[in-house]
Amino acid sequence: MPEVGWSVGQRAAVKRWMMFVYLFAVAGLVLSILLIVMGNSGGWILLALTVCIAGAAYMFVGNIRKRQPR
Repeated sequence: MPEVGWSVGQRAAVKRWMMFVYLFAVAGLVLSILLIVMGNSGGWILLALTVCIAGAAYMFVGNIRKRQPR
């Protein structure tokens, strides 16, 4: 049985959730840079976590998109 593509509602939900991911990623980057400038080594950990989480979300959605019919 062939898989059908995403519905319009599903596409909108994915775009909305990815917008939240990117907004939190930008906030995490700003906070981590601020912590690094202030000399707190926790800024590097926050920077690594932010990049990993945003990258994982981007790759997850991209992988699902590739498998969907056009």
